[in-house]
Parts: sequence; structure tokens; C-alpha cells
Amino acid sequence: MSSRDASCYRHSDTWAGVLCQRCSRPICTECMITAAVGFQCPECVAEGRKRTRQWSTASPIRVTQGLAAANALIWIFVALYTGSLAFWGGGLTEIHYDYALHGRFVDNGEWWRLVTSAFLHYGLLHMGMNVFILVLLGRMLEPAIGWWRMLLLYGVSLTGGALGALLVEPNGFTAGASGAVFGLAGAVVIAERASGVRWRDSGILAFLVLNIVISFLWPNISIGGHLGGMIVGAIAAVILWTFPNWTGFIQTATKIKILRPLPEVLVLGLGVLCVFLALAWAAPNWRTPIF
Repeated sequence: MSSRDASCYRHSDTWAGVLCQRCSRPICTECMITAAVGFQCPECVAEGRKRTRQWSTASPIRVTQGLAAANALIWIFVALYTGSLAFWGGGLTEIHYDYALHGRFVDNGEWWRLVTSAFLHYGLLHMGMNVFILVLLGRMLEPAIGWWRMLLLYGVSLTGGALGALLVEPNGFTAGASGAVFGLAGAVVIAERASGVRWRDSGILAFLVLNIVISFLWPNISIGGHLGGMIVGAIAAVILWTFPNWTGFIQTATKIKILRPLPEVLVLGLGVLCVFLALAWAAPNWRTPIF
């Protein structure tokens, strides 16, 4: 059918200008809504919104603010306690030695380093950049998924970053929120795609690619932590954003109240898997890195 041969399906007295890209029904200029490709009718746009989480900036970002404040306050405490007030670098302080990520210590049972390392930084610039990007991404993510999913996504990305760091560079004292932040960036890219944003139109994707390249080229940057966090964060986002569109049993599960938290349970399971692999597989190989 050509739009020039029909009237708008919603306004029979108005000539159609284009065809809806999803249902191919003729629509007039009043009804056509700009989509990622072409135009869609109001019904198709409404149906698409039901299947994807929508961006919003109206909700508070308490988890994002809390995480940013925790990273900043811990850096201030470490700087004052150790006297290491460097703008960049800062060196290995006694607190980093006790709480940063290192394969030998994790292998000896100090599992908490998987978490504590993500709140330590080397220098003011290192902390400031991570906190700035965290707030930027959190303003996009937290209103869309809620505070507890935001916390879940951050935590899972954190474990992915720790796993990646232990796989690639277990002999160094790795610290920083970069793994979790890269996970949030990966989640934003997946969320944008699910909401109809094309890959080439994603500024966050360009940011990720640029920073991955920098991670390979710049010394003393945890490429394993960055890649691990990004990959795990992206997988978690795929689960959270595309779950309603899965077929078969999953579609039935969304109609059963007790099974509605299933995507969050799957994301939590992903984090548990990362912790298990870090403790049982990556850390024991700290003398001979797997990658």
C-alpha cells in the first residue's frame, strides 16, 4: 500500500503522509511520531514503550549520590590518614596494601577486597573522574530502573570488574570504582538500544570505546577491571531491559506475580557467579595470570 493512495487510519478525512514503519498503516502528519528509523503511529509507539524501560530525570538519585559521596569521603579519609594528597597517582599507602585488590591476599581468604578495592583510589583526579562519570550515568539510569536496581547493577558491575582485574593483572594492587562505572556505561548503551537509539547515535558508546583504547595505551590502568565491569554490566542490562520481550516460559512468568522479580534474581545470580569465579578460579592463579 502507498500512503498516497489512502487516508489516515485515525482520521479518515485526512490524507496520509507516510506509512508506519512497524504496522504499515497510513498516518497523517498529525499522527506520525518520529522513531529511530522513519515514523510510527501512536499505537505502535505506545506498545514499544510498554516493552522498554523509559528514561526519566524526574526521580531522585539517592543511590547514585550515596555512592559518589562514599567514594569521595573514603578518599578524603585515606588522604588525611596517610598524608597522601597527590593529585594523580598517590602511590601504595598502608590502607591500599590492606584493602586493595591483589590475587595473593584474596587467595588467602581476604574476599572483602573484591568490594573494598572499589572504594579506594590513587589520587584526587582518579577519584574525581570516577565520581563525575558515576553521577553522570546515575542520572540516566537510576530514575529509569529505581534505586534498588541501580544498587544491584552497580554491585554486579563491581564484581565483574574485580573478576576481570584478577584474571588479567592479579599481581598488582588494583583500586578504583572504574569497573563499576564501566558497568554502568555498558548498561546505558544497552538501555539506549532497547529504547530505540541507534549504535552510531550513542554518545556513551563512543565514550566507552575511547576509554577502552586509553586503557590499553595508558600505563597503570586496569584494563581487566574496565572490560570485566563493562561486560558484566552490559549483560545485567540486557536481562533487566529485554526481559519483558523474551518468549515462551519467560512471557508466562511475567504474568505470575511470584515470578516477576526473576530478572533481578538472574542479575543477582550473575554477581554471585562473578564472586565465585574470582575466588575459586582467578585468585588462585595469581602467580600465573590466566590472561
